[in-house]
Formats: sequence, structure tokens, C-alpha cells
Amino acid sequence: MGSSKGILIFNKNARERRFLRGLLRPEECTVFDTPHALEALNILRKEDIGVVLASRDIEGMDGSEFRALVDKIRPGVSTILIPPFSEKDKEFPINTREFLNLIHDYIKTGGILRRELTDLKQFSYSLTDRLLQIFEVNDRYFFNNDHLVAELSRKIAIRMALEENLIESIQMAALLRDLGMVGIQHQILEGNRRLDQSELTPVREHPIHTMQILRQVKFPWNLDSIISQHHERYDGKGYPLGLKARQISIGARILGVADAYYAMTTDRPYRKALSKDMAIQEIKKNAGSQFDPEVVEIFLSVIKEEPSETAPKKNVLIFERDSNVAALIKLSTAPDEMDVTHVTSSIDAIVYVRQKRPDLIIADVESLDPDVFMRFYNAAQQITAANNKRFLLITPDKDYPTHFNGNVDYISKPVNVNKLTLKIRNLLFEALPLPPTRGEVCGLTGSLEEFSLTDIIQILSLGIKTAKVEVTREQVKGIIYLLHGKIVYASAGNLRGPDAFFELIKWGTGRFCIMHGQVASETNVTVDTMHLLLEASAVLEEKRGSKISDEENIPAY
Repeated sequence: MGSSKGILIFNKNARERRFLRGLLRPEECTVFDTPHALEALNILRKEDIGVVLASRDIEGMDGSEFRALVDKIRPGVSTILIPPFSEKDKEFPINTREFLNLIHDYIKTGGILRRELTDLKQFSYSLTDRLLQIFEVNDRYFFNNDHLVAELSRKIAIRMALEENLIESIQMAALLRDLGMVGIQHQILEGNRRLDQSELTPVREHPIHTMQILRQVKFPWNLDSIISQHHERYDGKGYPLGLKARQISIGARILGVADAYYAMTTDRPYRKALSKDMAIQEIKKNAGSQFDPEVVEIFLSVIKEEPSETAPKKNVLIFERDSNVAALIKLSTAPDEMDVTHVTSSIDAIVYVRQKRPDLIIADVESLDPDVFMRFYNAAQQITAANNKRFLLITPDKDYPTHFNGNVDYISKPVNVNKLTLKIRNLLFEALPLPPTRGEVCGLTGSLEEFSLTDIIQILSLGIKTAKVEVTREQVKGIIYLLHGKIVYASAGNLRGPDAFFELIKWGTGRFCIMHGQVASETNVTVDTMHLLLEASAVLEEKRGSKISDEENIPAY
């Protein structure tokens, strides 16, 4: 069937089922048929069904009730109710040609419609993720882990074999879950004292406020129960409604675990982050009380496969009158790559240097009073913590005097965000022993056995990254360039464009190297990246099917 959905024939009459099956071409679609209601419902749950052909004579319910049941199990499925065959003349009760045209139109257009829906969903998710990043730039409460919570929730839901639409709902709900915190005073959210009842009430009501904010937005998913219940507890002691156990939707139970994990492993104004192992122990300790034990079990299997704890994030201080440069950097780098702090006064800047020991200090000299900047620079040079730390000065133009010595670099206006972020990365990571590739610095290297190329492309795409990915296997090298999250170039040996990408996707072994900020000199891929990934999934399925077939044909002795 390729990428087309299946067709389910539900009819108690064997002759009618055979006739309907005989009208459909097996090379165009996958056909399932059954006379049993329970088996039909099970096929709907497990298989990718797009059309149900059912007899109008359904025992115990009318056609509208059956349609509603099908739609509840598999939203968006088309249900066609066919009257029983005439026992007198043995003829098909509807026009055969019209019926075939209807089914073949579905087969032809179904793939297009699904691709359009997939694109719409991806656009909705990416736009929401990007808007939240912009919101987070100037709001200290949002700790930039929404995307991480969404990704972990998605992995848990997939491992639990949930329906695709529900998985997507959980992922989107994870992004939007805390919008209701808007308007709550930050001293309440960031304080380390016990809150009184008047302060606690708006915090506990924020899931309901989130749903009120989103009430007028027509998402292609049902997010209500997941968002409104994600602070409920398995033992019934959560909020806002005090639901317990299976009264809480499965999406909310998954989101509750993922949210708690990243809350514990993220620095907050009032406490330092816990280590990964400490957070895992806390979640295990609270399984059965705060968390659903089944979800915790799946979470533990997923988190075990995540990369081990990495080195601490780099700490970047930005000293400028406005927040323009800080916003650019925050929106152009991954949240797990560096901590970016913006200050507007020299006093705050000096305090920060003393307390936080930044790895890089960036100053927009044009936006600062020259005397103020010089006092800060001289003071920072006297602080032991600042010794040997790099300074990056953003100057008005190329002719600005570069009279500072030693550990000072420059970049002139107008600022190109790609050049700025690349320079920042080079200054932060140039001392690390990373393998060079023709003078380019690999930001991340590893083996394809541990981290597949599909995963790498998805992460770079969702992060809207500009990067070069080099893949090597034996003596063959592959290259993929992404521009703002979109694949624009691919090569593998003598192959170019999408063919090269599909070849690289098949590689299950080899090494990869990611170089952020690298831009292709030419373009040979114009197909949408999501389409490429969907087609790549089909390529991998075909490869796995071929392998299984070959293994089955091996004679046993």
C-alpha cells in the first residue's frame, strides 16, 4: 500500500466480504476484513485505517452510533455504510463504478491530504515552539525546558504504544502547559519561602487559566484534559481538581513525570538543579503517590537510553542597554547549549562576574556610555574570576578602534546572527579537544549506532538550526546541510540531493560530526524536510522488511 492508509471491511456475510475485497486492488491499498465487532475495533486501534466499509445491518446499534464509535477510536476515518445484498437478484446494492471511483479517489487523494495535515501539524508545533522561545527571552519564569519536556513526553508516549494523534496532543500540551502562569507575580514564582493561601491559589489555578487562554484556538488535537490535569497526583493530592489514579488522563500522567524530571534538573532562582541520577531517584521514590507507577516504569526505560550527563552549560553575560543582542542569541542557540544572562547596569554586571564566573562576556559598546563601559571593563579585569575569560565587543563599525589587548575579540555592526553565534561558539568551545574537519569545529560527534541520523535531523529541524552534518562509514563520506532547520543539500559518494539523503538514512553504522553555523555554497534539496523524513521512514521500513524476508528464506538445518 505504500503510504496509503488501510481499508477495513466489517460485514458478517462472508460472500459480501469476498465481493468487496475483490473490488479493491491489493497493490493500491491494504485491506482488512472481519465478521466480528470486537476484532473490527481491535483492527481500528492497531492498524492505520482510513476507510471503513460496514454493513448497514449492524447488530445492536444504528449507523450513526457506529460512525460515532469509529470516530472515537480513530478520529478522521471515513465510514461508508453499505446496504445488504439483495438475496433475490444477487446484485451489489450500489453502483459498482461509482463505488470504485469513490474508493480510488480516496486512495489517490488520501496521501496528499495526509501530507497536508502532517505539514499543518508540524507548522503548528514549530510556530508554537518558536513563539514560546520569543516569550521566554524576556520572562525569567519560563526556564526554557518546554521543548525538552515535550520531547521526553513524546518518547514515553511512543514507548507506551499510544495512538498517533494522542502522542501529538501530549507533545503540543507539553509546550503550552504553563501559559496560565502569565500574570502571576514573579516574586511568588521565584521565591524560596512558603506561600500563603492567597499566593497559592493563582498558582494552583494556572492549568485552568491556560485552557481559558487557549479556548479560542482551534488546534487539530484535543489538549484540554492533558493541560488541565498535568498537576494532578496519582494519590489524589494534586490540583486543581484532586483527581486520582485513572481519573487522570494518560497524557496528563505522562506529562506530569516529564515535567517533574526537567523541573528537578533545571536551575531555579531559589535552588541549584539536581543531578540526573538524583532526579531519577526522586521520581522512583514517588511512584504510586505522585506519579503513575506504569508511566514511571516506561520513563525509566526511556531515560536510560538518553545521553549521559554532559559538561555544564557555558555561562554567557551580555552587557547592553537594551536586550537586542541577548534576544538574538537566545533565539539562535539551543537552551541546553548555554545560559545567557542580560544586564543593563555596570553594578549588576560586576556582581554577576564576581558570583557566576561567566565563560564569555559580551558588551555592545555603542549602547553603553564609554565611561561606564571602561569602569566595568577595568573592574572585571581586576576580579580573579574574570582572569583569562574572553570578552566579545560589538562595535559600531569596522573602523572602531580595537585597542584592547589579550583576551578581547570584536564583531562589528550590522550584526549577522549566524556569524555572531558561530563566533560565540568558537570562543566558548575552542579550547575543547574536538576533532577538526578541514578547519571546521565539530560541536558534537558520535556513532550512528547510538544516535541515528533520523534523530539528528529531527533535533536540528525542530531547533531551526543552521548546521552541517558529516557522516562517514568505512571510506564513504556523506554531507547534509541544514539552513534554519531545513535540509538544503545532501551528498553521499556519487549521489546528490534527496537520493543521497535516503542513502545516508539507511546507514546504521558509522560516525557523525555536527558543525553548527556552517552554510552550504549550493542547494540541491528543495523537498520539504518533513516530507523527506516521512519518505525516509518508508525507506527504512522497506529495508527492515527486506531483511526479515531474507532471514525467513534462509533454510534451517
